[in-house]
Amino acid sequence: MKPEEYSPKAREAFGKSLIDIGVSIFKGIVLLITVVPVSLILKGALEPEGVEISIVTLVESMSSGTYLLFIGFLGFSFIAGGWFRAEGLWHIHKSEVQGRSD
Repeated sequence: MKPEEYSPKAREAFGKSLIDIGVSIFKGIVLLITVVPVSLILKGALEPEGVEISIVTLVESMSSGTYLLFIGFLGFSFIAGGWFRAEGLWHIHKSEVQGRSD
């Protein structure tokens, strides 16, 4: 069954679930951006003296393929999250329009 054939309530629920997926993707990205630097700071604080830990050093040590793959996945996540949210809002809008016409 296609989403266009759903009842207005079912289509609204489907749209809300798509929005939840998009928001979850964005939350995962924010979590990644905040947790990785904090974990590096904690690792630097707990390591013995003389061991220097830096985000710049970590990025420089990655190969170009790994770096491009990481940036690609991050970019894809932003695009997918935005698409899920936009698609969910579209389905909610259509369910409201369909509900008014019935």
